[in-house]
Amino acid sequence: MGLVGVLWLYVPRVSLGGGWLDLLGLLVLPALMARSFERVLAGLPLRLAWRYRLAFLTSAGVIAVQWLVLRISRLPALEMIWLLPALLGAFFGGLLATALNETLWEDNSPPSERIRQDVHQAHLEVIGVPGPTPLWKRLFDILTASLGLVLFSPLWLACSFLIWIEEPGPLLFIKNSVGKGGVSFYQFKFRTMERSAERFTGPVMSSEADGRVLVVGRFLRKTALDELPQLINILSGEMSFVGPRPQRTVLVRGYLESIPEYAERHRVLPGLAGLAQVVGDYYLTPRQKLRFDRLYIQHANLAFDLKLILLAFLLAFWYRWQKGWKGRLPRRLVRFGSASRGIFL
Repeated sequence: MGLVGVLWLYVPRVSLGGGWLDLLGLLVLPALMARSFERVLAGLPLRLAWRYRLAFLTSAGVIAVQWLVLRISRLPALEMIWLLPALLGAFFGGLLATALNETLWEDNSPPSERIRQDVHQAHLEVIGVPGPTPLWKRLFDILTASLGLVLFSPLWLACSFLIWIEEPGPLLFIKNSVGKGGVSFYQFKFRTMERSAERFTGPVMSSEADGRVLVVGRFLRKTALDELPQLINILSGEMSFVGPRPQRTVLVRGYLESIPEYAERHRVLPGLAGLAQVVGDYYLTPRQKLRFDRLYIQHANLAFDLKLILLAFLLAFWYRWQKGWKGRLPRRLVRFGSASRGIFL
């Protein structure tokens, strides 16, 4: 496999000019090398995570050394910029090994079918079957999510690599959440905690100083980049850009026992950004969240959604990074008109 890689780097690309065939080869060959190295390392007494890391590093190292030797020897070789897809191919090989040995997503503490049915039935009793999502909202979600998937694809790769290199294994965390009408769905997030983080605790809310959170996970959480995979949920119609933040099915079941009206927040699609998230904080009580969610549902429109998206962006990428940050946006930014002004008085 290494010899094939040498030949690929050596053979001049006069006719192709560094075209799609080059790119395909520089992605596929290092990936196959990484997978092959991982199989060789499987015979050694190494932890699975280190097998993955070493397979990636070995494949990337072979490509880099081969390219350097060709350059020093003044032999024809691809330009340096073409090493980037080769390194990317080595990373894909590590992901391939992960996918074949285990999975690329982690589904911790999934609710039983009985719990899913209980939650759905409780919603039917309180809110019945919700009406359709407004056309303007669905069109906005489809267009913006499609654009986001394209524009943020480099961020997907960067986040995936940082998670995988710190702790090789699943990239995504599946959060079993309650959606519109009380129907549970798989909410996708980048994994920000150590693997099987809930094996001893079950589904619980994490704290600011949670020792289970990865180093890169703290950055992803603070910037909300761990939420990027939810663009898939939005595109599939399970979520919207703006709406009540999704809550886990097992937790919602407990809330409904003491607050049956909690079901009212699920009259609409759950959102990537929500009023409670913007004007409150992560640790609002269920009743407080319900209060904000009711206000959003009552006053939802395109202008309101756009303002909440802007405020959520400012919260993630500006205010959370300021010294003396107290966890809430300035009051002047979160007044949405006379109908909702009473929240802050």
